[in-house]
Amino acid sequence: MDMIKKLRRKFILVATVGVVIIVAGALGLINTISYMRMEAQVETILSYISQNGGKVPLYTSPKETSWFGETDWSQNTPDFSYQLRYFSILVDDEGYARDINIANIAAFTKEEAIQYARTTVAKGQPQGFFEKNKASYGYMITPQPDGDYLIVIMDCTRDVAAVRTFMRYSLWFGVGCIILYVVILAALCNLAIKPFIRNMENQKRFITNAGHELKTPIAIISANTEALELISGKSQWTENILKQVQRLSKLINDLIMLSKMDEQKQELVIEDVNVSELAASVAESFQMVAQEAGKTISTEIAPGVVVRSDSKRLYTLVNILMDNAVKYCDDGGAIAVSVTTAKKQKGALVAISNTYADGANMDYSHFFERFYRGDESHNSQKAGYGIGLSMAEELAQLLKGKLGVAYKDGAITFTVRLNS
Repeated sequence: MDMIKKLRRKFILVATVGVVIIVAGALGLINTISYMRMEAQVETILSYISQNGGKVPLYTSPKETSWFGETDWSQNTPDFSYQLRYFSILVDDEGYARDINIANIAAFTKEEAIQYARTTVAKGQPQGFFEKNKASYGYMITPQPDGDYLIVIMDCTRDVAAVRTFMRYSLWFGVGCIILYVVILAALCNLAIKPFIRNMENQKRFITNAGHELKTPIAIISANTEALELISGKSQWTENILKQVQRLSKLINDLIMLSKMDEQKQELVIEDVNVSELAASVAESFQMVAQEAGKTISTEIAPGVVVRSDSKRLYTLVNILMDNAVKYCDDGGAIAVSVTTAKKQKGALVAISNTYADGANMDYSHFFERFYRGDESHNSQKAGYGIGLSMAEELAQLLKGKLGVAYKDGAITFTVRLNS
C-alpha cells in the first residue's frame, strides 16, 4: 500500500539521519583529537629545538627521573636527534639572517631556507604549518632576549600524512557502516512497523465490514420511513429521519472509499484529461445550488489545459472542493474557479476560492484531518462530517498531485497542482 511504503521510507530516513549524526559526531571528535595530538607533538618538538638554540643535543644518559621513574622523553633513545629533519635560522630585528643551520635537512638550500623563514614571519603567527612539494612542515618563531628571532622549521610529513590517512580511512569506515546499517534496516524495518500495518489493515477491514453491515438497517429505516409517508403523509419527523439517513449513508460510503483508497491506485485509468473542460463542468453543475443560496460562481479557466491523469478521480476531487466552497461560502458571497498551466513545471494548477469572513483565525494545518471541523464545538450548521477534505487530499496523492490551502484577503483558497 502507498501509505505503508511512505511510512517505511520515513522510518528508514529518520533512523538513517540519526545514525549519520552519531557516526559523523563520533568520527569528527576522534579525528579532531588525533589532529590536536599531532599538532601538540609537533609543537613540543619545535619548542624543544628552540629551547636548545635551534639544535637537538646528542643523546646523553638520563640522570634525573620523575617521581614515577620516567625520564625526559627526548632522551629515551640515542637515535632521537637523527630522526628529525629540520633547520633553524637566527634573524635580527631587521630581518637579516645571522646564523643558519641546515645540517639536518636536505630539502632546503640556504636561499630556500631564508625565503621560507621570511614567509613564515610574514604570516604574523608564532607557529603553524605550510607545504612544499607535497611535504608538510611545521614552524615556530621564538623571540630571543637580545631582540633576535629564532625560526625553527621541521619536516612533519609523516605525522600529517598519518593523520590524513586516518581521517580518510575513518571516513570510508563511517560511510560503510552507514550503508550497512541502511541495508540491514531496510531488511528488518518490516518487523518494526508490522504491528502498525496489522492495526491499519484491521481498521480498514473493520470500516469496510461495518459499513456494509450498517447499510442494511439504514436501508430498512429509509424504506419504513417512506412507507410511513405513504400511509400518514409527510411530516417534519419523517423528513428529518430521511435527511439524517442520507447523511449517514454518505458518511458510510465516504469511509469505505477512504479505506479502499490505496487499493484504488491499481485501478487508475491514466489518460489525457482536459482539466479546463472538467473544471468548467463541475462549476456549471453547482450554479443552481449557489444561486438558490444567494451566492455567485465565477470562472477564469484557461482553455486547453491537459494533463495525464484519471478523469473519474480528478472529477471527484474537484467536485469535493467545489462542494466545500459553496457550502462554507459566506451568505451572499462569491466562489471563484480558475485553471492555469503550472509555471515552474509542466502540468495544471486548479484553484477554488470562496469568501469566508470567519477564516482569519483558523488553523489550516488541520484542514485535511478526518472529521476535522473548523468550529471547535463540532456543532456546525453546515451539513457533513468533516471528511470531504481528507478524501480530497487522499485523491490528490493518489493522482500524484499536491493539495494546498491558504487564506488571504477574506477568502480561503484550495489549490491542486497536477503534473502532466
